[in-house]
Amino acid sequence: MTVGLLSSMLLICSAPISVYAEENADNADFDAFLESEFIESMETDYSTLHYTVKDYKALGIEKPDAVLDTVDLEDYTDAVEDADESIAELKKFDYETLSDSQKTDYDIYLDYLTKYKALNEYPMLDFYFSPSTGIFDNLMTVFTEFVIYEKEDIEDYLSYLGSVKAYVESALEFTKTQAAEGYFMTDTALDQTLSSMEKFTEKKEDNALIVIFNENIDAYEGLSDAEKEDYKTRNKEIVLNSYIPAFENAAEVLETLRSSRSIDGGLYNYKDGKEYYEALVQYKTSSSLSVQEVSDLANTFLKDVINRYVKLLSSNKNIEDQYSSETVEQTTPDEVLSFLSKQLADYPQGPDVTYTISSLDPSVADDAVTAYYVGAPLDDYSHNVIKVNDSNISDANSSYETLAHEGYPGHLYQMTWFQSTNPRHIRAALSHIGYTEGWAMYTEIASYGYSSLSEDVQEMHILETELGYVMDAQIDLLVNGLGYSVEEVSDWMDDIGLNSDAASYYVDFVLEYPGQLLPYGIGLIRFENLKSTAEEQMQGSFDLKEFNTVLLTNGDRPFEMVEEDVNAYIGGAEPSANIEDNTAKKETSSSNTGFMIAGAAAIAVIAAAAYVLHKKKKNHDAL
Repeated sequence: MTVGLLSSMLLICSAPISVYAEENADNADFDAFLESEFIESMETDYSTLHYTVKDYKALGIEKPDAVLDTVDLEDYTDAVEDADESIAELKKFDYETLSDSQKTDYDIYLDYLTKYKALNEYPMLDFYFSPSTGIFDNLMTVFTEFVIYEKEDIEDYLSYLGSVKAYVESALEFTKTQAAEGYFMTDTALDQTLSSMEKFTEKKEDNALIVIFNENIDAYEGLSDAEKEDYKTRNKEIVLNSYIPAFENAAEVLETLRSSRSIDGGLYNYKDGKEYYEALVQYKTSSSLSVQEVSDLANTFLKDVINRYVKLLSSNKNIEDQYSSETVEQTTPDEVLSFLSKQLADYPQGPDVTYTISSLDPSVADDAVTAYYVGAPLDDYSHNVIKVNDSNISDANSSYETLAHEGYPGHLYQMTWFQSTNPRHIRAALSHIGYTEGWAMYTEIASYGYSSLSEDVQEMHILETELGYVMDAQIDLLVNGLGYSVEEVSDWMDDIGLNSDAASYYVDFVLEYPGQLLPYGIGLIRFENLKSTAEEQMQGSFDLKEFNTVLLTNGDRPFEMVEEDVNAYIGGAEPSANIEDNTAKKETSSSNTGFMIAGAAAIAVIAAAAYVLHKKKKNHDAL
């Protein structure tokens, strides 16, 4: 199905959001520092700027050259040094003199820089061509979701597209260096990457990068017919003679590196693998917990899920038939989002925004991704985009949970809600994926309560989601973080009450996609645990809307900070936003663009929230 077939646009949430304000402390130099850091981050890479800011000139940003820098080992060293410099500058400020909102952003920025630095200290473990998270899929998103705001954007697009060949060649050289030292993806992960490349490169004249670009050019007003044809011709030339050949060559080179991986098992077994994975876990889970501490959280949570699962299967002998036969009333994406956008009584009111829903072209759709939400620019967050991989949507229930995750009350709602509170621009450059994916999982589960499904079927869907994502996250931690073998994972599954017959399947998955499901499974645990704690301690005084307001206030941030806010709320503090009345500023976003982490993550990941398919089977078969 081609992009745009499911397009629709709706206006929702008609009333403006109310913002808690505080008196602004006189620390203009601190705000100036954060703004300079933001501007510097935007001037680092063209795609990062394009997807974060619409009117960059209004913010005093100098647009960088629209080219991809080639890969160099020194990039990692520079990234670490840059982080150290920013941390040193940040620590020059007297923390106690800052306002509450400044302290919040200070803490968030320091945490982000620390995690950013840690990830860049292990270049040999940063694989450029990993499936789903590598440069192939990121570049596909960058170019297929590109928005033309003004005519110069077209020239920038063509320039950026034309620089891909040299970038890919340099990434291949870096990958050869890694492989020579035994650092490489698994053979099955390589198969996934090669399959995605082949699916894309086999299309020539009808390639998605040609079709989508032509549609965008035709839709852009102000171009003459001659200009349109010229742009289309130039794009086609680059795609056919540069972009596609670059990845055809990449596939050939990567095949020669097959079986270069020098270890059996997870990343734990590499030199520095344990340390790298711990840095990855802390980044992916938006926390400072160790691998063991996160694993302990997952283990405790899973035991409760399994007990609830067994209880449901025992109390309702027909639940499997009901689960298979009951479906939600909404049958189209438009109907689902329209319905869900009206089920927000348990959340603070959001801003007026529009959205479009469309299907991904099959040739650029990642088999491991169900859908994604594209974060809107900080100065125009009213227009939002959700893309759906139809091949991973099996029925109406699958569509319902996916759009709850990506749209309402998930990513689209959370990100636009925070944008409407007018935070500092620096927040648009920072990513806390454990929080953002955790929120989307938490609200996806809540969305079943609004559906027409029976109570037991709702619970079954919740348990399927919890067990699937948390079990995968836990096995990832065990294999890549703690060094478990297939046999040890099998023993763990037996001990916890799971059928271990599928152990090798789950281990293979986390070897192919290390860390990928951590934000979903662990983020879900953190939000669910916070809610349970608040309900238990507040009892009759617990108010879900107030609680959700506390979670949302201050946007995506480390879970240690979220926990502090929840504890203050439980203790009787008013749910006040640590946000000053920055009415003179342009409104900002909390997208998943993120600073430029050297290496495979150096391309702006503008799919702010990709809903990864955890390939869940009927999880009760594992019980």
